[in-house]
Amino acid sequence: MEETLVLYEKKGPVAWVGLNRPQALNGMTPELSAEFCRVLDGCDADEEVVVVVLYGVGKAFCAGGDLREISAQKTADEAAGFVKKVGRMVEKIREIKKPVVAMVNGAAAGAGFNLAAACDIVLASDKAKFIQSFSSVGLVPDCGGHYFLPRLIGPYRAKELMFTARSVTAQEGYELGFVNHVYPHDELKAKTEEFAKMLAGRAPLALYCGKNLVNQSAELSLGEVLELEASIQGELMMTEDGKEGFAAFFEKRPPRFQGK
Repeated sequence: MEETLVLYEKKGPVAWVGLNRPQALNGMTPELSAEFCRVLDGCDADEEVVVVVLYGVGKAFCAGGDLREISAQKTADEAAGFVKKVGRMVEKIREIKKPVVAMVNGAAAGAGFNLAAACDIVLASDKAKFIQSFSSVGLVPDCGGHYFLPRLIGPYRAKELMFTARSVTAQEGYELGFVNHVYPHDELKAKTEEFAKMLAGRAPLALYCGKNLVNQSAELSLGEVLELEASIQGELMMTEDGKEGFAAFFEKRPPRFQGK
């Protein structure tokens, strides 16, 4: 029977997407990447899904690229092709309009660290570890590490983590700014469910536009951001959810958003 590399379960407006190679600590391969991208495309197309939760099956979130497969590459071009294929996972997280919440239960190492960093929200167990482990095997970060980490914690701290390959606890990740919340290990799933459900209750169109604007903002001038904000805000105000938000505010009741 063919192995299911990516698990999928929809719980109301929340899609749960699991990396399912626990025997390899959810190491990334081109096959895993392709299946992951197909699943995320499905989440994006499903109007009932508002939020995606990404997690790793077993004791790790993701140990990065599968070193057994990487070391089997025969040429530089083959190795580069492998990295490009697994790198599609972080691109896909950024491309889809819906917020992606990383639930990091254990190790997020190498490209697994960068996979978590590509997500919109990072929730971590107090037992989780984050490691830019590349230099310990003679490599540089890939899967967007040079893009995400300097933007999240600044270039000096990013270079320290990349150069030293030292382990970072979830609490330190919170203090550095790339982890949103740290929870006791046994409470992580329940807290993530609670957070994702809360997020899915917000106005979907506002979430989607907000994600897109934040992701673009680092590449834009203030004037360009202000122009985009005004344009998108004007459109959102005319949506059914925009009108519902105002009505609920004036009527002093919780809004009932529908993503329209």
